[in-house]
Amino acid sequence: MLKRLLIADRCIAWVIEGLVAALLAAAAGLGAYQVLTRFVLHQPASWTEALTRVLLVWMVCLGAALAVRAGGLVAFDALRSVGGGRLGKCLQLLGLTFSASFFLLLAWTGYQITERVRFQNLAGLEISIAWSYGALPVGGALAVLLAVLALVRVWNECPNQKSTGATD
Repeated sequence: MLKRLLIADRCIAWVIEGLVAALLAAAAGLGAYQVLTRFVLHQPASWTEALTRVLLVWMVCLGAALAVRAGGLVAFDALRSVGGGRLGKCLQLLGLTFSASFFLLLAWTGYQITERVRFQNLAGLEISIAWSYGALPVGGALAVLLAVLALVRVWNECPNQKSTGATD
């Protein structure tokens, strides 16, 4: 069972990493296109700025889930080294629990906000602004999932085992 959870953890992280990389590439490409149309062609595209902003919001929210998995939002290694052994493991578990709680609150609040703004449109794109705000519940839920999987991983580590982080 633990082995399947660890495989699921790696697969989910791999998919999210790919999405984050694709979002970054798309945002960079749109930024280059915007510079080209504005300064070379003198015909600025109004939609590129709004779409780039939406892509960056999604990239940050999905990247936060990866940071939770890697222990990058809170210095989990510092907590472990301060406490050492069982105390360090307990501090790391406590930090992951707080992170999961925060992102659960973010996911719920983000869902409520997304529901409220679904009838408003983004200027320049004429799509619902909910596509932008939807990054909050999705990113929050993925961060909770990865935090829970990290909790399972840390819980099953030997207390004296040096944590190597969650990166593959």
